[in-house]
This record gives sequence, C-alpha cells and structure tokens, in this order.
Amino acid sequence: MNNRYGKLSILPLSTVMIALLATGCGNNDNGGNSGTNAGTNAGTNAGNTASTNAGGNAAAGTNNGGDAKSGPKEKLVYYGFSEWTSDPAYAPVFEELKAKFEEQNPGYTVEFQSDPWGTWDTKYKVMFASGNAPDVFIVNNPDFPTFANSGYLLDLGSKLDASAFSDYFPGILSMYKWQGKNMALPYTTDARVLWYNKDIFTQAGLDPNKPPTTWAELQQDAAAITKATDGKVAGFGMDLGLKEFPSQSLFTASNGNIISVDDSGKVTPTVNTPEFKGYLSLLQSLKPSFESDYATLDHLKLGTLFAQKKVGMVIAGTWITDQNADIKGASFVGQSLVPKMDGGAPDGSFGGGFGIGVSANSKHPEQAIKLAQLMTSVDFNARTVSDVPANNASLAVSKFATDPAYKVFMDQIKFARQSQPKTLFYSEIDSAVYDTVSKVLVGNQSVDDAVADLEGKINKITTAK
Repeated sequence: MNNRYGKLSILPLSTVMIALLATGCGNNDNGGNSGTNAGTNAGTNAGNTASTNAGGNAAAGTNNGGDAKSGPKEKLVYYGFSEWTSDPAYAPVFEELKAKFEEQNPGYTVEFQSDPWGTWDTKYKVMFASGNAPDVFIVNNPDFPTFANSGYLLDLGSKLDASAFSDYFPGILSMYKWQGKNMALPYTTDARVLWYNKDIFTQAGLDPNKPPTTWAELQQDAAAITKATDGKVAGFGMDLGLKEFPSQSLFTASNGNIISVDDSGKVTPTVNTPEFKGYLSLLQSLKPSFESDYATLDHLKLGTLFAQKKVGMVIAGTWITDQNADIKGASFVGQSLVPKMDGGAPDGSFGGGFGIGVSANSKHPEQAIKLAQLMTSVDFNARTVSDVPANNASLAVSKFATDPAYKVFMDQIKFARQSQPKTLFYSEIDSAVYDTVSKVLVGNQSVDDAVADLEGKINKITTAK
C-alpha cells in the first residue's frame, strides 16, 4: 500500500456534499462506483470495480450455475483498495472469492468497488458520513475507534460465536475491540523489522551476521556506518514523516506506551518515564547518523533509499521488497527483530493494518457477515493482500511462512499489538508526539522539557473535548 496509516477527520456537511457531488459514491441500493454513468447496466462493474459478475449479469437474472432462482439478485457492495482488488496479482482471487460467495449464497451477488489509497482514505469516510455506506469494507486501524464509537460498525461479537475470533494472536484481535466488543474481523497486520545492508556492515567493520539487538547497539552501528562512508551513507532511517506515533516502531518493540486508557475512556499520558525519555535520548544520539530527510521520510522513500544503498539500516515492513522487487533475496539484504531498549525489555511489536467491517446499516447483515468471514478465511485472506494476514491459519500458508525472505516477520508478528491504546484522540496525540520528536531532533530541545510539554499537550487534548 502507498500509505497505511490514514487519519479520520470530522467532515463538515458542506464538505461532505461537495465530495459526494464530486465522487458520486456508491451505496447499498445502487452500488454505483464513482466512474459509473447513470445509464450503465447494474450488472456491470464501473470505475475501479475489481471484478465482473461471475456467471453473467446479475441484473439479467442469471441463475448462477443453476443454484439460484432466476430473477434479480440482492447486491452486496464491498469497498476497498484498487491496489489489491484491481492488481493483476490479486484480481483473479477476488473473482474466485466472488464466485464462491455467490455459489454459497444463492440470490445474492457481490460488487467489488475500489479506489486508490489517496481517494479511498477520504471517500469511505464520506460514504459513512453521508449515510451511503458499503455493506462490507476495509477499516483502517487508526480510524477504528471513531467508526466504532459513531455506530458505523455492526457488532460482530453478538452475531458470531467465540470460535470466529479464536485464531488470532491476542494483540491483533484486541485492535478491533471496542468497549469489550468484537466490532471487526482482523484482515491484515503490519509488523516491522530491522532491514540492514550486510555489505555496508562489512565496510564499516561490523559483523554482517550480528545486527543490533538493543538501542545502544543500534546507535553504535549507525555511527560506525556514517563514519566509515564519510557520511555518504546514513547509518539509520525510520519513517517519521508519517507523523503517526513516531515511537511506534522502536518504542513499541520494547512494549512501551505513550498513554494509558481506562474503561471510561479517560486518557492519561505515560511519557514522563525512563523508557520514553530513553527513546527521545536515542533519537538525539542518532541524529548525526539519521537520514537527513527524516522529516518527510515516508515508508516509500525509505524503501527506495535502502534499495539504493544510501542508508545502512531501516525499520520497515514488507514494502521494502514489495516496492523494490529487484532486491528480494539479494545477498546484501539482512533482516532481524527490531532492537529493544535493552536485553531485559519485554517483547513487543508495532501491529497496524486493516480490519474487515460490516456496516451497521447493511440491508443484508447476515450475508454481509458471511462475505467478511470468507474474505478473512484461510482460503482467501493471504491471497487477497500483500500485507501480513492477520489470522494464524492464513499466516501459516502465506509467503511469510513459506518464503525465507520473510521468515523474520513470523517471529516479529507474534508480539504485534496496537501501537498505542485505542482512543478517540488518536490523531491529535499523534501530532503532539510528532512535534515533540521534531523539537528533539531539529530544535535541540532538551528531553526533559520536551516530555513536560508533551505531557501538558496530551492532558489539554483529552480534557478539551
């Protein structure tokens, strides 16, 4: 994906109406994709729709292999990323999924609607804000608290038995719980690991088979790389430019938290701790070795720099080789678990990703739930996404279990969890943390002053609403 961590904003009604006029969002009645002309046949997929109706035009009353009665079918709309539904590597699998669902559910058809990330991230929020929601959809992990709190999501825990939620690592399942209820099915997660260049390690006099395992070793190795290459190669890089809990990779790997949230939803900052102060001190010490473009460094730029051998170590997900296929399996590429604060720190791992939600207003909730379950099943989960599949059965048959190039992800993912406790103030706290990190790295603010300022900002954010 081009960007995995979108933000949810509250859209004014005027903005929603303008966006609707501009995009022509589909709904449960019409399902029209933004590229669909008003007179287009209802059985034809439009715009970025991923697939055509299996077995013929649904509106024409095709009997779906003889299992369904002739006549119009009820339509379920799924909305997701065109990067998956329309990609040649995944589109045939979505066709297969569609055919299987329609075979198992006579009288119903599925329309896959999709848009590229940048459009999808805005459009699906507009769909819900306007009451024009799809039946089944991808929900972005940072958006989940607001979607759940706004009543957009069907409570799946009340519709399914416990076995439907049993095949997940606890940290991954907890990402889609709200007030103790299972409100979405985990679809993908987003473990990150340390990628390092073995050739550059050798050039810097480091053992290419011994990547850093602690923050102190990370700082030492990064400095050695920068020194050995006369600054031509940055020792370390991390995608701080995403501006979303910049601590989520290194700090979360040591099971650190920036906030705590009690059962009532009250948020308490937990930044005035040796762990978080140690993290900020680490960033300060890494500054001479850090990729200079860190402020705008997103995951795509990071992957490109690593592939170009301009940075010796990066913390990133699978997109390093997804976006730079030519370096997959290259002898210089090394991977290891994310370094922890020290050898005694508890295990942890950032675990973002996406869930599959069912709209609370779907006209066909029973069938929508069945579609969501099919998408997250072992038959289809790993084959419809490029990210790490979220359930254990799918993970076991995915490239992460079968391809040596991804083996380290199998070790890292078992510790995956929400980067920070769920809260409706997610985006505001994100921004506050990013400002703090920027001041420490660029403004040379002292760690103690930065922590005091951040603590005050979090308290102000969470008490002002």
